[in-house]
Amino acid sequence: MTTATAADPEALSVECTLGRKPGYEDVHAQCRQLRDVPLPHSTGVLLIHRCRCSCHRQSPVRDPS
Repeated sequence: MTTATAADPEALSVECTLGRKPGYEDVHAQCRQLRDVPLPHSTGVLLIHRCRCSCHRQSPVRDPS
């Protein structure tokens, strides 16, 4: 199993990766990795990287707070 790194421009979520396969296109809409999640009490360390799928780059999600 490999993990995506911040330097990897095509770091996709599991949903977006599976959604690219024939017959699983509907799974793509279930992607919830729309923003970076920082590691609590750290500076610049991410717990979860946002999905790098091109559909998410079109319209960035803003934090409602």
